Amino acid sequence: MKDVDDQRRAEQRRRRVELMVRLQQGDANACRLLLDDIGPSVVGFLRRRIADPNEVEDVYQEVMLALFEARHTYQPERPLEPWLFAIARNIAADHTRQHFARASWQELVGTPPELATATAPPSSEPDLAEYLGRLPPAQREAFAMLKLEGMSVELAAARTGVSAGALKVRAHRAYKTLKKLIGG
Repeated sequence: MKDVDDQRRAEQRRRRVELMVRLQQGDANACRLLLDDIGPSVVGFLRRRIADPNEVEDVYQEVMLALFEARHTYQPERPLEPWLFAIARNIAADHTRQHFARASWQELVGTPPELATATAPPSSEPDLAEYLGRLPPAQREAFAMLKLEGMSVELAAARTGVSAGALKVRAHRAYKTLKKLIGG
């Protein structure tokens, strides 16, 4: 029985090598026959290496594409399977690395973002007058002149009796405080 299995495997290997040689010569029918013959073995190999069963078919397609692109590197005096499964192993390893790289930066949250925003109460516009009332008088004055009234820095500085630099500092501090108060 063992001799029969060995003979069957040897014949299968010889047939695969022959199909690969024909594929290297451009025989499209040999390509289809080779993929039909070796495809189930490659899928089984990948199922043991790819964590997500839904991604096995995509990785299989990558392996078959790589086989086709690298067909010129195959040496017919060597068995096909080790060459092909080395390609499959490398592609599966690349896929796994990419999968875990994506998983490392993906943040797991209790509620998906689209649901969280859909169920959040509508936010009202901030009451600017209330927030301006919380500012120190000098900062409030600088902000109002520059942003609400649209004055130039020079004119606002002359009106308040401070230097342009001092007015800019006051306005900047007002911006920072308002940003904190509004929550941005």
